[in-house]
Amino acid sequence: MKNQHDTSPDTHDVNPGRRRLTKAGLAAPAVLGVLASRPVLGQSLHHCTPSGHISGFASPNPNAAPCNVGRSVSYYAGTLDTWPPEFLTANGKPRLFKESPNGMGLVLFADAYQRVDKQNNITPATVWDVLKGYPVKDNGNPEQNMTLVAKSANVDLELGQQAVAACMNALKVFGFPIGALMVVKMFNGVFINGTDNVTSTNNWDKEHLKSYFRTLQG
Repeated sequence: MKNQHDTSPDTHDVNPGRRRLTKAGLAAPAVLGVLASRPVLGQSLHHCTPSGHISGFASPNPNAAPCNVGRSVSYYAGTLDTWPPEFLTANGKPRLFKESPNGMGLVLFADAYQRVDKQNNITPATVWDVLKGYPVKDNGNPEQNMTLVAKSANVDLELGQQAVAACMNALKVFGFPIGALMVVKMFNGVFINGTDNVTSTNNWDKEHLKSYFRTLQG
């Protein structure tokens, strides 16, 4: 394939992804200020975190508050007006997926998706591409003769949609059960390793992660 943006062979960004995750631990205060300071998790929604979600299957609480406090994938896929600013460039256009959220943060989504045209030319996917599930122009209309593909079998298009929606919810919805930092960490873990260690004893693959993100949407 001819790649218009990278001259080195595609290695699924394993090393860059690992560096991002490592840097997150070394510079947590800077990242937390951008990604994890809002919203504040209410005590009543602790059961909606990954650990609480796992515990809930073992000991369901019929009186627990609902976890579906976030907006859906289709809500954010509709118009840029619904997006938190971290997913937009300075001129108001969708960021590249691999530069989201916030563009210059230490913890960004791994470069997991790409657009491929009929001549096999490759360009990076935008956040809007991922939310829509297919390549789109800046105005949201479909790009003709292009497809959106995942760069690893560890992820699929729906996981990208669910992860972006969860990250946007974390940045916009007060009381959302998990922070944007955790969303990115879980997605990148699955992309790089096939599973993410969501608790000390539980690893989730793409199917588990998609199922969990769905429970957080209204």
